Amino acid sequence: MKTVLLADKLPEECRRILEAGGLTVVNRPGLSEDELKQAVRGVSGIVCRSGVRITCEVLQAADVLEAICRAGVGVDNVDVAAASRRGVAVMNTPGGNAVSTAEHTFALLLGLARKIGPAYISMRSGAWNRSQFLGSQLAGSTLGVIGFGRVGQEVSRRAIAFGMRVCVHDPFVGPDTAAKLGVQLVDELPDLLRESDYVTLHVPENDKTRGMIGAEQVAMMKPGACIINCARGSVLDQATVLAALNDGRLGGLAVDVYPTEPPESFEFVQNDKVLATPHLGASTHAAQLAVAVQAAEQMVDALQRRHYRNAVNIGTVAPEEMKVLRPYCDLAVRIGKLVAQISTGRPERLEVSCRGEIAEGSTDPIVSYGAMGVMQGSLGDDVNIVSAPHLAAERRVRITGSATVGLEAGFANLVEISLVTDAGTFEAAGTVFAPELARIVRIDGFMVELAPVGDVLILHGNDVPGVIGKVGAILGAGGVNIARMTVGRHDVGGKTLLALNVDTPCTPACIDRLVALPEVDAARSVHL
Repeated sequence: MKTVLLADKLPEECRRILEAGGLTVVNRPGLSEDELKQAVRGVSGIVCRSGVRITCEVLQAADVLEAICRAGVGVDNVDVAAASRRGVAVMNTPGGNAVSTAEHTFALLLGLARKIGPAYISMRSGAWNRSQFLGSQLAGSTLGVIGFGRVGQEVSRRAIAFGMRVCVHDPFVGPDTAAKLGVQLVDELPDLLRESDYVTLHVPENDKTRGMIGAEQVAMMKPGACIINCARGSVLDQATVLAALNDGRLGGLAVDVYPTEPPESFEFVQNDKVLATPHLGASTHAAQLAVAVQAAEQMVDALQRRHYRNAVNIGTVAPEEMKVLRPYCDLAVRIGKLVAQISTGRPERLEVSCRGEIAEGSTDPIVSYGAMGVMQGSLGDDVNIVSAPHLAAERRVRITGSATVGLEAGFANLVEISLVTDAGTFEAAGTVFAPELARIVRIDGFMVELAPVGDVLILHGNDVPGVIGKVGAILGAGGVNIARMTVGRHDVGGKTLLALNVDTPCTPACIDRLVALPEVDAARSVHL
C-alpha cells in the first residue's frame, strides 16, 4: 500500500479521502528541512500547503516519491524543475478557492471605490471628515479583467450584478465563452487598459505575465483608473504603479499578493491610495476545505489511476477527455517502446502524430505517453510521464506532436510514432478497434496486425517460399513458442516484415541463427 505524507496542517477530510482511496496516511506538519528529508523516505505522495518547502535536497532524499499536490494555486514552495528531473508530478488545486478569491477581489474593488480604508483610519483617529472621502459608483463604470479563468469569471459575474460593464482580455478565450457570460472580449491589452476604470489581474505567473503591467501599460490607462491584483505579485511593477499614484495618474491600487512574501518593505502601505491585505484571497474556511479535498482526490487519482489532474509539469486534460484518450495513450507507450527497440543510431527527433477523430481534441497526453514509451524502450521502465521529456532534452532529442482530423488509411483513428536517428527513420503506427482491442498496424511502412503486448520478434527479409518454416524451426529448437504471427509485404517476391508475438523472449543465440538465414536481413527481439 502506498503512503502519503501530509506535510502541512490539513482538514481531517483530507485524510479520510486518502484512506478511502486505499492509501496509508502519515500526518507530520511543521517539519524542518532535515526532518522532512527523513520523513519523505518510503513516501509515494506529499500533500502540502505553503508552509513547507520541498527543495531539491528533500526530493533527492525521496526514494519512491511519485507525486506532490499543493492544496492551493501557487507551487512556489516546490522545486518543480528538480521534481520533473526525478519524474515526480507536481499538482495544484486552482479551482478550489476561486469563489473566495473572487469575493476578496471584489471586496478590494469596493474598498477602493468607496475609500473605505482611509475613511476607517480617519474615524479611528477620532475625525469625522465625510467630504474628504468622496467615492465612485461602480454601476455604469468599466471593469477590465485580465485573465478569464475560474477567478476572472467569478469576478465578472459579480461585477455584472453590480451594473458594471465588463471587458475581458485572455488570448485563450473565444467569443462564445465571453458571450455566454455577458462580457466583452478585447483582443489587445492596450485597448482594454484605455477603456477601463478598474483593472483586475487574474493571470498565472510565467515569462509572458511577469511584469505585464509596467510603465508602458500604466501610461495607456485612464487618468484616475484603479488596479486590483489578487493574482501573483510579480505580474505588477509595483514601483511604477506607486509612482503613478503619487503623481495623480492613477486613482488607487489594491493588492493581496507581493513579489516577495512577506514584503521586504511596508512603506507602500502608507500611501492613502493603497489598500493592502496579507494574501487573504483564499483565506476562508470554505476555500481551505475545498482545496484540501481537491488535493486529496487528485492524489488518489495520481497514485492509484495514473491520472494527474492540474499537474504543472505534465500536459493534462479534463477527466472525461482522458477516458476517451486513455486507450490511445496506452497504445502510444507500446508503439514508442517498439520504435525505440527496432531503431539504430543516435536519436535526434521524435514525432508523435494523431490522425482521425481523436485529433479533434487535445492530443497532448498521447504525445507525452508516446515520448515516455520511446524513452522507456531506450532507458528502461524507470522513466515515467514526467521525466521522459527532460531525459529527452538532456539527450538533445526534440519531441514534436501533430494532429490531423479525418480518416487515415481506412482507420477511424491512428497513432503514429517516428524516431529519426543519425542512421535513419524508424516508425510504427497503431489503432484501437475496441476498448480492449488495440493493434499495431504498420511497422517501417509494412502493414501488419500485431498485438502490442509481451515479447515480440521483428524480422526483415525477403518474400520467398519456405522462410516462415525455417524461422519456425529455429524458434522451436530454441524453445520459443509462437503465439501469433503477422506478415507485411509490398510486392510479391520483394521485401517483407514478419512480426511475431512469442511466449518467451528470443535469446541472442537464437537471434544470431535467424540472421544467419539468407532470407533474413535483420532480427530484433522486442519487449512491450
